[in-house]
Amino acid sequence: MPLPMPNLDDRRFQDIVDEAKRMIPLYCPEWTDHNVSDPGVTLIELFAWMVEMLIFRLNRVPEKSLITFMELMGVHLQPPAPARVDLTFWLSAPPGEPVIIPAGTAVATAQTATEPAVSFTTDTDLLIHPPKLLACYTSPNERVFDDQTWKLDVENETFLAFSPKPRPGDALYLGYEKDFSGNILALEIDCSVEGIGVDPTNPPLSWEVWCVDGWVEAELDRDGTGGLNKRGQVVLYVPNGLTPREINGKTAYWVRCQYITPEVQQSAYTASPVIQTIQSSTLGGTVNATHCTPIVEAIVGRSDGAPGQRFRLDYAPVLPRQAGERIEVQREDESWEPWTEVENFGKSRPEDKHYQLDSVSGEISFGPAIREPDGTTKQYGAIPPRGRLIRFSRYRTGGGSLGNVGAGTIRMLQSTVSYVDRVVNRRPATGGRDAETLERAKLRAPQMLRTMFRAVTAEDYEYLAMEASPSIARARCLQPRAADDPDAPSPGTVQLLLVPSISNPEGRIEIDQLRLAPRLVEDVRRYIDHRRLLTTIVTISEPEYRWVSVEARLKARMDADPESVRREVAGRLYRFLNPLVGGAQGTGWPFGRSLYTAEIYALLQGVAGIEYIEQVSLNLLVDGKLSPQQHISVPPNGLIASAEHQIIVI
Repeated sequence: MPLPMPNLDDRRFQDIVDEAKRMIPLYCPEWTDHNVSDPGVTLIELFAWMVEMLIFRLNRVPEKSLITFMELMGVHLQPPAPARVDLTFWLSAPPGEPVIIPAGTAVATAQTATEPAVSFTTDTDLLIHPPKLLACYTSPNERVFDDQTWKLDVENETFLAFSPKPRPGDALYLGYEKDFSGNILALEIDCSVEGIGVDPTNPPLSWEVWCVDGWVEAELDRDGTGGLNKRGQVVLYVPNGLTPREINGKTAYWVRCQYITPEVQQSAYTASPVIQTIQSSTLGGTVNATHCTPIVEAIVGRSDGAPGQRFRLDYAPVLPRQAGERIEVQREDESWEPWTEVENFGKSRPEDKHYQLDSVSGEISFGPAIREPDGTTKQYGAIPPRGRLIRFSRYRTGGGSLGNVGAGTIRMLQSTVSYVDRVVNRRPATGGRDAETLERAKLRAPQMLRTMFRAVTAEDYEYLAMEASPSIARARCLQPRAADDPDAPSPGTVQLLLVPSISNPEGRIEIDQLRLAPRLVEDVRRYIDHRRLLTTIVTISEPEYRWVSVEARLKARMDADPESVRREVAGRLYRFLNPLVGGAQGTGWPFGRSLYTAEIYALLQGVAGIEYIEQVSLNLLVDGKLSPQQHISVPPNGLIASAEHQIIVI
């Protein structure tokens, strides 16, 4: 039998006419006569007839010709995206001198009988400084300061951390000489039992550091002082981005402990804690790492001097290149000359030392020689001299969803680093995505042909944002506002809302998993900047998530297991109220669409094993508290996401 022909587009004449008529109210609401006698409808039918002929010819194109056409368009399979994670290195003892954990330090998960080890390498150097305390102040309002520095060095001298009767806003300030961004700061504090009234396990205190954007919260690992009520150790994970600031005439890097307004059912201080001494040290630090394996000084072959040479790397796929990752060609004196990677050879001159690299296959190409219409041959890009060795100075292979490992799984040091006792990832690795399939590229090709790498319409911006990085799962473009829409972006501004991809989006999604990594935002911004209109300002941000918790009370059938029913109900809720796979279509909750209680009733009625639904209520999670709602309103830049649901099955 003959090979089946692919049906690339199944639309017919009437389908095209109907689709065009449906678009009339959107683009030309003044056009109200849609009868066949209208001249405009005649033009639509003429257009539909021409398009149908084109579709007929397109459907005669075999699969191989389609792929070849895609290659001519410049469509290439997108390489996998590597997972990224913050690694925390703990030192064996507080250092007396600065300790450097170099970039490229290799760590991995433990290898098991069924799962291979997943390797990560650090992206940058991690510098761990021994902290030197320069100043210690107390202040009730960040305007008037009392210098307590001298009391720390005098025996039996004490001072109040806050006002005698503490008020929200009272704070203790500690200033340090050097930048300790990313370090683990340990404060050994000798306190007296005076700050009575608070719960030692949940004191109303906030530990913060001064960064470019102001005071930023430092994550608390443990508080052995019970809220500054006894001698103990406070350990903080200091974020990156510390910047010096002058406070009370002293320029330093600042940490503050601020007394904040107690929450409901949280005990307050009735008296200020009394501090005698504070000793500072660093226990380690946190640095970014990427799921990859570095390959250094890899010989790829020897040049034969011919145009259009191709070589293949031993390991593929190849991750996006960093500074210093490039092809090098051996000179006569056996030194190595760097060459430059380009997207294509269209602008390469014969003397330009250019090459191309296919990130998916690992194939390296040098410039071809093309015969011109006048019979001459033009060389695009230089060719390595005959007999010269070619090597890749360094490249990284890896990526894919395999790197999305859970929290606490990266514990194996593969590189020997002095003073390092252990390593762990406190949060799961995210952002890993497998290489694009051919089927996905086929769906992408028509959109690519439409945009031609230029962002004009909202759909163009959304497509190019997805094109910029495989770590983007969804993109939404908010266009400049009209006169009657004060909530939209201002004229001349385009706002892009991005949702990152997640390895397992159907379950419960944590807030941290939906945060955009700064590097991902920068990748998209750089990609869009080359394709946007010159006068357009593009802002990139996260959607305004509405975290919804559903409380449901259900009656199970006599022959049903209540726990199985509860798990099925929870699973459906997490899938339905989901920014990635939720909504009625299963493609992610629609941007700006509100949620109503009736939709939850309709969703749960299809669960086998439920006798009846006794009660369903919606709650909005705001600042850690649940607020009952009749329905959940969602702004145009908003998305629904699932908080923890409360399901009771009786």
